[in-house]
Amino acid sequence: MNTFSNSFYLKTLNNSLLLVTNRHLHSPVTINLDSTVTLHGLVNPDDQFCALQGKAIRTANGLTIDLSGAVLYERPSTFVGDLNYQFGEISEPLRLASFILKIIKTTQSVLDPEGLAHERVAAFVRDGILSIRTYDGPSDMFYRAAMKIVGLGYGFTPSGDDLLGGFLAAYNSLARSINREPILLEFRELRERTSWISARLLDYMQRLILDEQVDDIIACAAEGHVDALVETIELLLSRGHTSGIDIATGILLALSLVQDLVFRTRQTEKTAMLLGLLPSSQ
Repeated sequence: MNTFSNSFYLKTLNNSLLLVTNRHLHSPVTINLDSTVTLHGLVNPDDQFCALQGKAIRTANGLTIDLSGAVLYERPSTFVGDLNYQFGEISEPLRLASFILKIIKTTQSVLDPEGLAHERVAAFVRDGILSIRTYDGPSDMFYRAAMKIVGLGYGFTPSGDDLLGGFLAAYNSLARSINREPILLEFRELRERTSWISARLLDYMQRLILDEQVDDIIACAAEGHVDALVETIELLLSRGHTSGIDIATGILLALSLVQDLVFRTRQTEKTAMLLGLLPSSQ
């Protein structure tokens, strides 16, 4: 569907999405090629691939990707049962990570006050995220506020989609540990508001089909690894033009919300104020 110098996206006949890349980042929907392979000019949008008995995929012009020696990416176990008792100690890493996000360049991200998405994302925090705490779960207010940021912002994957994906990935990963149901948005509604690829990537994130960087952040938080938490967030920030910043912002807001639900604190407001998404007097 889309091609870049080091990767391309494939849409399968059953409407799944695959990323083929020469980068090392792993996920359940990524085919990682040898890092020395250059993809520039080899694949074009609308090229047709066919599968060869599960051992290779090939284009009509003869380009073949050998899968026979591929190793499957094993996802970390989903979180079951109670959170680690040290989860209560992640307030300081959340504060530090929020501070880092405020001092780095965030132009055109959700944290840019002049950006397209900033105002509606601030409304999503106020009317959507905080309503989960108020109404003991996602209300119509949450869904309305969430849908207003889908497709909003710059980039291949709009900033609103990335923030929402990060938020839902973290919240849904931890939801059952705090006796909450995961929040799932209808793919059809997402598709009406953003590109097909961005809608599918957001859908994957909410269904916990996550890459290893996002997995690592959520695992560090759930297990209370306070020192590693900031480091794993920092590794994400350089992704794309603003995608890493936007995804990380969503994750921080979700982790703050889960802290509030477990310990009856107001960490979400503190995080949002540090990020500039709520006024300091909130």
